[in-house]
Amino acid sequence: MVFVFKTNISNRWQTRRLCKQFEEQLQVSNLSFDLEDCDKVLRIESSFEVSKQIIQLMQENGFSCEELVD
Repeated sequence: MVFVFKTNISNRWQTRRLCKQFEEQLQVSNLSFDLEDCDKVLRIESSFEVSKQIIQLMQENGFSCEELVD
């Protein structure tokens, strides 16, 4: 499954820190941030439902995160 989120991430340092946490704490096969997009999009691939955990981890780190649904 692919999960897509709108975030307020602003730089690569923040993305590296969060990517490390996601990989350590969640079963994620692939993830990427698009900082060029106006929504600072986070895309995550996982075989499991991880949207609530992603939102929680983002908020715990002081960032906003909202799932974008088709």
